[in-house]
Amino acid sequence: MQDRTVIFSMVGQEWARPNSILDLFLESFRIGKGTKHLLNHLVIVAFDSKAFKYCKSVHPHCFYLSDWAAEKYATHEPLSLPLLKYKFLQEVIHLGYNIAFTDADVMWFRNPLMHVDTFKEITIACDLDSVDPSASTTSNGIDGGFYYLKSNGITIEYLKYKEVERFLYPNSLNRSLCEEIVRNGENLSQMLDLRIKYMDKYLFGGFCQQTVNIDRVCTMHANCCDDIENKLHDLKLLLEDWRNENLPMWRAPGKCKG
Repeated sequence: MQDRTVIFSMVGQEWARPNSILDLFLESFRIGKGTKHLLNHLVIVAFDSKAFKYCKSVHPHCFYLSDWAAEKYATHEPLSLPLLKYKFLQEVIHLGYNIAFTDADVMWFRNPLMHVDTFKEITIACDLDSVDPSASTTSNGIDGGFYYLKSNGITIEYLKYKEVERFLYPNSLNRSLCEEIVRNGENLSQMLDLRIKYMDKYLFGGFCQQTVNIDRVCTMHANCCDDIENKLHDLKLLLEDWRNENLPMWRAPGKCKG
């Protein structure tokens, strides 16, 4: 892991409370293969005061996004959550830190940073053909819940482009980076010389996928699952199955329907 790479995840109070998704997320780092030390590089960004308070009780590195926003952007109208997230990540990149961003409903069982291409601006987990992404379509560009942004001049130019795009197309901030890359990756590569690596989809499983190799996968994303109780149930199954090395395959998704 590069010295100037920080792992970020973001949670609100629904995902950060006792017996929550945040608890399972942190536990996956503790029991994963070669992942426990990464907790020292993991910063949990809390959207609200309740999430921040709970985060501080279970993890040493927590950041309160609302406090930062109030000090940084003192405006009469509060900034939307998607815009706050974007502004925060933009500032981290400007400070010279590489970003490994992961959704909190992604279980880390092996170190995905081993598969990052540090020579490219973006490394991203989407359910795409990593050899020929152009063969994929937006319909199967399923978000793997993980991406890496390299801090350099090209990435900064890309973020400036995103700043312009959000004024022209306000809804663009609601798209995941995976959706953005599937839609515009080829144009961005030509326009900005933005280099993109699509990670091997078999290393980044999720509930949307039909089969996932337990002996190979780095992370498992509880996508295709909107109900929080179903998500918690199936994430707990994942952790139980990971501890039982004799299982040939995952039991999850069970209540979530991939």
